[in-house]
Amino acid sequence: MSDRRLDARRLFAPLGPTYDRMGTVLSLGQDPLWRRFLVSRLPPKGHVLDVATGTGLVAAELLQRGFEVTGVDQSVEMLAVANQRLDGSVELVEASAESLPFPDCSFDHLTFTYLLRYVDDPAATMRELVRVVRPGGRIVALDFGLPGNSVLRLLWRIYTRIGLPAIGLAISKHWAGVGRFLGPSIERFDREYGVDIKRDWTDAGLGEICVDRMSFGAGVVISAVKAGATEGPRATGSRLRRPEPGGPRREQRVSVAPAFYALEGGGWRDYWTLLHPPYTLWHLSYVLLGAALAPMPDPRIVAGALIAFFLAVGVASHAFDELQGRPLGTRIPSSVLLALGSLALIGAVALGIAAAAMLGPWFLAIVVIGALLVVSYGLEIPIVHSDIGFALAWGGFPVLASAAANGAAPLPTIVAAVGATLLSLAQRRLSTPVRRIRRKALEVSGTVRFRDGTTERLDRGALIAGPEAGLRLLWLAMVALSIGALAARWSG
Repeated sequence: MSDRRLDARRLFAPLGPTYDRMGTVLSLGQDPLWRRFLVSRLPPKGHVLDVATGTGLVAAELLQRGFEVTGVDQSVEMLAVANQRLDGSVELVEASAESLPFPDCSFDHLTFTYLLRYVDDPAATMRELVRVVRPGGRIVALDFGLPGNSVLRLLWRIYTRIGLPAIGLAISKHWAGVGRFLGPSIERFDREYGVDIKRDWTDAGLGEICVDRMSFGAGVVISAVKAGATEGPRATGSRLRRPEPGGPRREQRVSVAPAFYALEGGGWRDYWTLLHPPYTLWHLSYVLLGAALAPMPDPRIVAGALIAFFLAVGVASHAFDELQGRPLGTRIPSSVLLALGSLALIGAVALGIAAAAMLGPWFLAIVVIGALLVVSYGLEIPIVHSDIGFALAWGGFPVLASAAANGAAPLPTIVAAVGATLLSLAQRRLSTPVRRIRRKALEVSGTVRFRDGTTERLDRGALIAGPEAGLRLLWLAMVALSIGALAARWSG
């Protein structure tokens, strides 16, 4: 066994029981999101070989998505934790990625995470991984990356050189070692191999290579298809399976807009879709509602708050969110999204600082909280990206900030903020299942049978229509109510 593989085994073998939790903490909540996105890049169904399966996080996600799974790892300690997690539902094999104990073309698809940094010859390892995948199968990989923006890369380097070792040391000496190891390891691998990734994947017989950079480039998901056939799973059964009659089939996909406000992709239409116009106006209505709680709202403060929240919520948070796997499917370059988000956030903070000069230093606390909410939402940190986190950040917080800036009394401010939070929570509960159907469903079918014997067919449109009709009415209602409430103050 090579020194590099031995070092990896020594470093990670003792970490199995705490690996999942600490991986989430050290990555600021990003690692689970990256793994879920990795699995989402696979076509539905089939037998997947999960290489470097570790504690079985990706294998568990694959099982939930309906795949048959075999896991491989060189660490018996990690496999023991995976076996507990998966409760025997996955075949786990102790083996090296450089020499897989499977015949050629054994699997429909293959996944691996954080692997190539720990092998001596990444190109040869890629050829071995490709060998066990059938023609037309997909290979998807996750690894760390480096932010492309120079400022973000500096912050990343500070965190990996100081933050990671400090957090690790607070847990155990083993995690302190991981904290010291990761930053230099990621940079070394990027320096030695980063430019050769696509070349080595192509030389291994892969095509349709797609690189998705997430969390401002800190996580990289690469997917590709093995040449020789169209994508699609073979019939389940033994590891060496016969093809379906007529050969492998490609899943039929239906092109559906990612949201009711989304326009056909391309050009300026992508920027309209990025802004989420109905939802952005809905959240801005909370700014007006907060101002209307004050006896004498200052028009300058109201205008400044509207612009600041438009920049922070309408532009920055949506631009950062689109960087995380392109949920809206826009073609806006990642560099443009990053620039838009960064400049919009800087503009919002600048307006907040200007307001603090008028209102007092206490307002800076609100500015800092707002900036942290935008960045946390863009990074999809769970506490903010959850339903209740979303409702508090984009419902309650705008009311509190605007009311405080305009001098509203505490009690009505708190009551109104609770109301706005509940409304935003209702928005989330309506929009989440609709968004899931629009962006992820391949097929929707079913029938409702009523007591009088009549039936009603269930399809994609039927499931989407009701919630979206409510959302269309609610955003218009909130904008009208907030404008009316503020106009009443100014006309009194």
